[in-house]
This record gives sequence, structure tokens and C-alpha cells, in this order.
Amino acid sequence: MTTLTSRREILFLYDIRMGNPNGDPDENRPRSLPDGRFYVTDVRLKRFARDYWAAQGQGILVGNIEGRTTNLTGRVAHHLEKIGKAKADGEELVNILLDSFIDARCFGSSLAFKGQKEDEAPESQDELQLEPKEAKAKKKPTEWKPKPIPKTLTGAVQFNMGEVLHEAEEIQIQGTSVFGSDEEKGQGTFTNYAALRYALIAFHGVANEHSAKKSRLSDADYNALLLALWNGVRSAGNTRTKIGQVPRLLVSVDYRPGEEFQFGNLMDYVKLQPAAGKPERAWASPDDYRVDLSRLLERLAGQHARIAQVRYEVSPDLICAAALPNDWLALGFDQPA
Repeated sequence: MTTLTSRREILFLYDIRMGNPNGDPDENRPRSLPDGRFYVTDVRLKRFARDYWAAQGQGILVGNIEGRTTNLTGRVAHHLEKIGKAKADGEELVNILLDSFIDARCFGSSLAFKGQKEDEAPESQDELQLEPKEAKAKKKPTEWKPKPIPKTLTGAVQFNMGEVLHEAEEIQIQGTSVFGSDEEKGQGTFTNYAALRYALIAFHGVANEHSAKKSRLSDADYNALLLALWNGVRSAGNTRTKIGQVPRLLVSVDYRPGEEFQFGNLMDYVKLQPAAGKPERAWASPDDYRVDLSRLLERLAGQHARIAQVRYEVSPDLICAAALPNDWLALGFDQPA
């Protein structure tokens, strides 16, 4: 099998308006650094891709079974049953997972299996039916704990934490919800959630060709990841706090085979210029700023001999301070059907 033919670097920008891009685990407020800058975890970004693949009917390892949350052991048990295998261990199990799940090839997994009673594994809806006490009493469950080799899969694609590229304002959005009979229409519950007025978020990622040999990531998988990032942000807008998200710019730097080089943090080369005279905290859309990629273009030009091609997708609403180079190749994700 041919794996990723060369190293790739990703720059991805998307924005959110009146929403929470990544709530913290305590108060579900937008996550912030000590200096007040807001950030988004790489786990959240990977979830965009996984949810998109799942919505397209593609199997993912880190997900659920028929809408029900389960642990990794249950997920693997369900998949083995689906392909007609009772059990699998060692390298055979890992090979099955890599062959079956694109998110395992992209992002890897710790393969931290927990012991699970075989008769309790959530393998199908039929097995969720209640059983007579007599039949249940006769069962003598044995514990199955998969033993993969290796125990940890290092994904070929790694992302930094994402950061908001400007000062953003956190606000509290209040509302009410009413559930009751006609006589109780006047009674309700006040709702309150934290959100960002507006934020342009940047991520940087690297796809490593050496790790791809172990995780079996292919060029086709990498291209599928780019599409999943672009469309996954939009597809995530099925909740109140995520509906205001739009992909704005995606850049893939594809290096020549054999080049042991990467810039390391492409988001450092992106600057925003105020366009409408508003302070950054008052920005509400891409109309309020211009994206200055001059430093990125300078860096790319300085390493031109190492780069095979640069591919991109850009929102028509994002305004760049200068035109993108003519030799960049459009990914064409948003081309009219």
C-alpha cells in the first residue's frame, strides 16, 4: 500500500459569531489563556472531521454505536462482529482498525482498552432487549480485553492548539425556555450561556510521511481530511452555540518527496489589519479586517525549492490584503455543482 508520499503542512482559519467554539469542562465558557487570548483544542478540530466522516456514512473509530455512547472496547467488539470475527488481538487487531477507520490512520489512538464482559458488549440493538431473568442467570460471562500490538498508534496528522487571532469579547446570551401545559405558559426557565461576539480561529497542522508508514495514511486519506475540515466546521452548526461557524481559509503546503523540512507554525505568519475603524473586540464579520499573508508568502518563496505545490480553499467573504499567488492550486470544494 502506498502511504503519504511527502510531508504536508496545514493552515486552517474559520470563524464563529455569537457562539462558543470550545467550552471549558467546568463552566462551559470559551476557553482562554492566562493572557486572555481564547483558544480551541485540537480535539475539537478533530471532532469536526470525525463527525463529517460519520455523517457521510464512513466508519470512525472514536465515535459511538448507532447513536449510543460506548467505550473503545465496545466499539471494537461491535466492528469485529460486523465483519464476522469473534475476536482479534495483537498486530491482526491493529491492522483491522487501520484498514477500517480513517480517523485511526489520521489521528491515531491510545488503544486504551478496558475489560468488558463478552455478553455485555453492546454489539447490536437486538442484544439491548431485556432478557428473562432465567436466561440471564444461566450466563457465565467472561472478560475480554483486547491486546493490541502496538498499544499506541501515533497518528500521521498532528495539530497545534488553535488560537483566536485577535482580541475577542466574551458575552453572556440570555433567553427563556417554556415547557408546560396551557395553564403553565407563563412559567419557564431562564437560560444563559457564554459566547464570543466574533472570533477568527487559526490552526496549524503537520502530516508526517514517516508516521504515515505506520498508520497507513495515504494521499487520498489526506485529501479526505482537508475536505472534512472544510465541510466539518459548517456541518457542526447543528447546535445553538456552534451554528455561527464558517470555514474561511485552508492552505495545504505539499513538500517534495524526501524533504525533511517544515515551517512549524504557519499561523504565526498570518496578521489581521483593521478595515472598518472598529477595535478588535467589536469586530463582527470579515468585513471588519483584512488578512495579511505577506509574511507567509515570503516564507514560502524562501523555501520554493522544497515545495511541490500549495493548494488552498478560500471563502469569498474573506478579504486578503493582497491577491493569492496565481500558482496556488484551488481545491475546489465550494465549486458550483
